[in-house]
Amino acid sequence: MGYLILVLVVIGLVILIVSFFKEDSFKQLEDQIENTSVGMIQELNQVKKKVRILEKELLIEDRER
Repeated sequence: MGYLILVLVVIGLVILIVSFFKEDSFKQLEDQIENTSVGMIQELNQVKKKVRILEKELLIEDRER
């Protein structure tokens, strides 16, 4: 019985130590989401700029008529 408890404690410690060195998958996922969000914000800003330019062109065309 004593050996069983000792083995379980050793296994628990090994798993705990391995978990500290294992690469954090949540961190990777968080980085991917952040990169995607930044990319989407940049694309949205580009679209907004293009819409502003088109609106200005339409206003100029309406004034000329």
